[in-house]
Amino acid sequence: MTMPVAPPVPVSRPPEAPRVRTGLRAFVLSASCSVLGALVFLVTFGMTLEENEGVLPGALSGLIALDVVTGLAAGIAVGPLRHSRTGNLLLVIAASLSAWAVPAGLVALVRIGTRRSYAWDGAALAIMATGSLGMTWAHAGTTGQPMEVGLTIAALVMAGAVAVAALMWGRARGTRAALMTSLREQAAAAERERQATAQSRDASVAQARADERRAIARDMHDSLSHQLSLIAMHAAALSYRDDLSPEQVRAAARTVHECAGEANAVLREVLAALRESDTPEVHAPHDSPLPTASSIDALADEARADGQQVSVTWRAVTAEEVQHRSPATSVSVARICSELLMNARKHAPGAPVEIMVEHTGADLALQVTNPVTQPDPARLGTGLGLVGVAERARILGGTAYSGRTAQGLFEVEVRIPWTG
Repeated sequence: MTMPVAPPVPVSRPPEAPRVRTGLRAFVLSASCSVLGALVFLVTFGMTLEENEGVLPGALSGLIALDVVTGLAAGIAVGPLRHSRTGNLLLVIAASLSAWAVPAGLVALVRIGTRRSYAWDGAALAIMATGSLGMTWAHAGTTGQPMEVGLTIAALVMAGAVAVAALMWGRARGTRAALMTSLREQAAAAERERQATAQSRDASVAQARADERRAIARDMHDSLSHQLSLIAMHAAALSYRDDLSPEQVRAAARTVHECAGEANAVLREVLAALRESDTPEVHAPHDSPLPTASSIDALADEARADGQQVSVTWRAVTAEEVQHRSPATSVSVARICSELLMNARKHAPGAPVEIMVEHTGADLALQVTNPVTQPDPARLGTGLGLVGVAERARILGGTAYSGRTAQGLFEVEVRIPWTG
């Protein structure tokens, strides 16, 4: 039986463009150092010919040949040896022995300085000093002239100054590169922290909205139960009592019709809230009665008892009318008013709060304003109270706005569709 052969797994290869750019940079650097080294060699060779009156001893010719060979090798190798510490030290050795290799040696010194290592800097300086002394001694030996102490010291000082300058330049480049790397890492860390904070904030907002939808569903569930109880009671009266007059029958039927319509509206709101809930949970039933529009005055009295200045104004509508027309809207207005009073107590402690409930056209508007003061950090919450208010208004088909006014007040306005 022939075993199935798995298809070959494609091997990912690095892009060719970076390789090409790296190779091109290495070639340009090697060519530049070779050309500059040739110019340095020609200058030194001309000075040597002038000192020896155009006649080169055999031993000096050997040193010049060594200079050419070493310089050519250093010029070719300076490009590929970019990341090699040992290779760059070898280039420094070549620069201390060959005039042609001086440009390549300077590049190597800058590279060594970039690594910001005192041990490697000291080794490079020692190599330059030793090589300069050695070449001065060899040059004097081949020409038969005695070594001059002044010229020797001058050569050492010049070689050391050039080496120190190249190393310091490299150290400055290394410090700048390290600083840029640190800044990039800090920027990346700050971006990751910002994204994590944004994700955490989004999760908190989503959780607040889900909690508000579940609270609406619970409130509407209780209101729906009340409407269904009224329907059941009046329907039972129509079913079992045969002594009702036609007027009483019509009144009971009208009550059943109105209750059924209100129950249908509440049911739609409950289903909308549950349909948008991402993580439905089972909550224990509430034993406390549902608040209504009539509870707003009681909420204001409680706030005044706690030292908060609260005023309530009703325009073109009363609490009883809101409760009679739409029990669901009545509960929502009371819940929103309670949340906004708590929000004002946290963010503007001691400031007066004005509450206005107004019937305007097809909307029921709730407006809460208070002066902007310095909040107490110990009393601040999560900042998600207004998110819950906006979510409740949105689910009920309304809108919510909050912000500062030109008069220096903080204003929250909630509009809920309602026909009075």
